[in-house]
Formats: sequence, C-alpha cells, structure tokens
Amino acid sequence: MYEKLKSLARQVLPATLLQKNEDVLRRLVTLRYRGSTYRCNCCGTGLSSFVRLERGDLLCPRCGSLPRGRRLWHLLSEVLDIRQLRILHFSPSPILARLLRASAAREYLSTDFAGEFTADRRYDITAIDEPAGRFDLIICYHVLEHVVDDRAALRELYRVLSPGGLCLLQTPFRPGEIYEDPAIVSRQERRVAFGQEDHVRVYSVEGLQDRLQEAGFRVTAHTYPPNHLHGWTAGETVLFAQRSH
Repeated sequence: MYEKLKSLARQVLPATLLQKNEDVLRRLVTLRYRGSTYRCNCCGTGLSSFVRLERGDLLCPRCGSLPRGRRLWHLLSEVLDIRQLRILHFSPSPILARLLRASAAREYLSTDFAGEFTADRRYDITAIDEPAGRFDLIICYHVLEHVVDDRAALRELYRVLSPGGLCLLQTPFRPGEIYEDPAIVSRQERRVAFGQEDHVRVYSVEGLQDRLQEAGFRVTAHTYPPNHLHGWTAGETVLFAQRSH
C-alpha cells in the first residue's frame, strides 16, 4: 500500500512540490503507523510497525530509513567515535545526511554522482577530485555494485583516505564468488542477472574483501544479529577497510 501511494503521488504531483512538502506528507503517513512496538533509532519515532516494502525491507514511514541505514547510524553514533573526523559520504539517504551534518564531525561532505540524492558534490568515485589523505572516514554503502571499474574506485577510496582512516562498505552480498559479466549490458539482462537494472555485479563478502586488500586496505567483516525493536535485518555484513599508511 505504501509503495502504491508513493507511486500515485509521483504521478499526480510535480517533483518539486513533493520535495518541498515531503516532511508534511511523511507526518501524515506516519499517523497510520504510530505505536510503541518498534522505534526508529534514526528519527526516534515510535511505531506499531515498519512499512514492509515489496523487496522485504522495513522502512520507517517518518524518516524513510531502511534497516541498513538504521544499523549504520547505530555504528556511527554508538560504536565509532566520529568526533572531529573529516567524513566523505557517497549517496547518503536524507536522514543520515541530516544526522551526520548535525554531528560533532569536523567536516561532513556528501556526494552523489548520479544526482539521485541531494548532495554537496558529484564526484566520480573512480576519479575523486580531492587530494590524497583528505578524509578520515568514508562511507560507501550500496555504491560499488553500480560501478563498472570497481578496482579503480577502490584505489581512489584508498588514496583519499588518511593514514589510519576507515572506510565502511556494504553492497548486496551472495555466497561463493563475485558474479559479474561485462557482456551483460541491457537493463533487463542486468535485472535478471544481478537483481537490479543498474547493477553490474553481485559481490560475495570474500570477493569484495579480496579486492579491497588488492587496493591496500586491511579488512575485517562484521556480521550483525537482528534487532527487533529497530527493525534491523539478520545477517547484515559491513566491511571495515582501514588504510594502514
């Protein structure tokens, strides 16, 4: 129902009007889901239920956060110390961009090459227009599966990260090896092969770890259990990639 209403709104209302009134519309929709069974840790809203999307993700109707974003915010706000860090964030969701911009980080810079998200820059991840060692923390969530030359992207992430700096990465993962085929180019073929029309591969955890290590990173994989209250899904893996020098 939520996705149908969203699609209908996009059909009948201008995009600029939707963007201008997004907060009001979300407040109205959230009235249907108000409760105390769940709580979004990004916006603090109490919910009777999250919105279950067609792909199974649990969305917060108030702020639009998905499970991966809520778990990421938990890491950034309760596990890692981001105070005084210079942060580069690729394709951030609106709620995470707002939270990080208001945080105690020394600097927060967002970028989105495709222009799908509101961001400060439009950097090409394979040729980032920043000097070496510029950032202390890089957030690269659900980006690399869209990038044809991912090895060039990983080299650039390593280059602009400061010595001792950390890069948090996540993509859709599958067991086994990385699946990619440069001969698969049409949107329909990519949707069938990789799960989405604009994806160019499906990583495995081990495969992405190997490519990160090739680029010079020291990598550890952290897999997190579910959290019923916050609507975090089970078995979610985040790669912590550190530049050693």
